[in-house]
Amino acid sequence: MTERAQGEPRFPLLARAYAPLVALLLTALLTALVRRPLRAFDTYFHLRFGEEFRRDWSIAHPGQLSSASTNDWVPTQWLSQVALARIDDSSGTTGLVLAFAAVVVAFVAATYLLLRRHAGPGIAITLTVVVVLGYLPSLSLRPQLLSYLFLVAVLAAWDGARTTGRPPWALIPLGWLWATCHGMWLIGVAACGLLAVLVVVERRPRRAGALALLAVPAGMLLAALVTPVGPRLLTAVLLVNSRADYFAEWAAPELITVAAAPVTVLAAAAVLLLVRRTDVRPYDLGLLAMGGAFALYSDRTVPLALVTLAAVVAPGLSRWSAHRPVARTELVVALGLAAVVIAVAPNQGLVDDSADRVRPFTARLDALPAGTRVLTDWPVGGVLLRLEPGLDIPLHGYGDVYTDAELERYADLDHLEPGWDRTLAALAPGAALLPNDAPLAYALERDGWSVEQRTEELVLLAPPAS
Repeated sequence: MTERAQGEPRFPLLARAYAPLVALLLTALLTALVRRPLRAFDTYFHLRFGEEFRRDWSIAHPGQLSSASTNDWVPTQWLSQVALARIDDSSGTTGLVLAFAAVVVAFVAATYLLLRRHAGPGIAITLTVVVVLGYLPSLSLRPQLLSYLFLVAVLAAWDGARTTGRPPWALIPLGWLWATCHGMWLIGVAACGLLAVLVVVERRPRRAGALALLAVPAGMLLAALVTPVGPRLLTAVLLVNSRADYFAEWAAPELITVAAAPVTVLAAAAVLLLVRRTDVRPYDLGLLAMGGAFALYSDRTVPLALVTLAAVVAPGLSRWSAHRPVARTELVVALGLAAVVIAVAPNQGLVDDSADRVRPFTARLDALPAGTRVLTDWPVGGVLLRLEPGLDIPLHGYGDVYTDAELERYADLDHLEPGWDRTLAALAPGAALLPNDAPLAYALERDGWSVEQRTEELVLLAPPAS
């Protein structure tokens, strides 16, 4: 019996089959996932805002969809909204599904290739699956998907710069694009700045080389500030931070839950692996700190933590397996599986469409006079904003258009806090479409509003006659 060579797996046949089998399972998961592009109500109000920008809204000074929102707001994702509206207008649901499938596949492939730089196929595909499982609550057709993809590009670019010492100049135009597509662009600039400093500290280049590396995040910031919106983008970031009390996505996450298990496991693995390594560099510690900050900041940044922490874990796990460069066959297989997901996507029926529970009310809503104000909660309002453009929807979940005082009043209305009746009188709605179990729906019925239609989830109410 011959001894195994160092790094050779104990069961070579299983080791060779493992990565392709997991890749097939991941393909099946993605194929099921792309059937759910519209499960978040946000998609619908993004489509409506994109349509308004296509018509006559100014990017520098956009309008309002209701007199119930009066904030002088800054559009942070106008380009992605316009793109979604164009796709919907030209190709309908099929086009939206294809767009969703393409972005999801691009993100998964980019994540795998990032991890594959430092680990074998088995480790890279396993960590990619963990990242995807952690992303599941956040994966729907919204502009924030692009922020997730762009962060992978930033991590990959600086990973390359760490090896070569060459500045990743391509990140500067990416900064402009990111700032037009989603509000997390500033997180990308901050990440780029941290990684640039870490590369300088680690490589210790001459002054000119260090300045060139540091010029990349500065260039990203300047590129973002010369978009059609201009420097007001910075004030928009501060505005988002003040809205955490009203929107759960920006609240601090609960990491000791089943849904948070992937990021918790990756964080623990990253710490343990770095403790055991003897060749830890400043860049590794910086990545760990950045991933931890993303994990603790908000629910919306947890997906950013997943891919960042996976990039810390991959090199540590690779010490227990042989690491070979990416082969041409591996790339062909990856492209083939990606093509399968995209090709199958439009041929499946949609599930978890957030508009399905609203559509039974279409006939009655269409019969309302144009401009009728319809009282809703955030999710229902977000859907109606697109499905019923002729109605006035005061509450729809696009938080940027509201002042802090308005958000507080509408939150008090939803929870029947003192003063809710005055807010209701000021809105003077001509109808209400609310969840059956909403306290506000019960209060309206008690005060004489009549039930026009009811389903298992929602109730349509009409105000009492004057």
